[in-house]
Amino acid sequence: MTIKLFLKNSAINPAWSPSKPRNLLSAGLVAVFLCGCAVQEGPKIPVVVVPAVVVVPKPIALSAEADAALQAAEQGVIEARVKRALWTAAVEELKRARAAAQEFDSIATMRHARESIALCDLSIAQLSKPPVKW
Repeated sequence: MTIKLFLKNSAINPAWSPSKPRNLLSAGLVAVFLCGCAVQEGPKIPVVVVPAVVVVPKPIALSAEADAALQAAEQGVIEARVKRALWTAAVEELKRARAAAQEFDSIATMRHARESIALCDLSIAQLSKPPVKW
């Protein structure tokens, strides 16, 4: 709308001439300014900075404590099975401990092995309790 008014006023004004550089420059600046105001900004895309990836080398063996805990868990499951007091939760924890040992994850192996040992101890201790009457 402003451009139309500018062109209309310049057509009426006989002093205006496209051959004059000053008038041409000012007309160009006004046109650039007006066109620049009509341009919409594009959507702002957030910049995501990815942190540096640190590669941790995989362990190649279990720690001595994890190996001992795994063997103790296996012994506890065998003992509970012999006494016919084995709980399935103890067997599942032993399976998880063995799977963690396959991946050389010492911390997970010890955690699951200790849980299996505790469950086996509870299942054996349950044998000495009197049966519950309902």
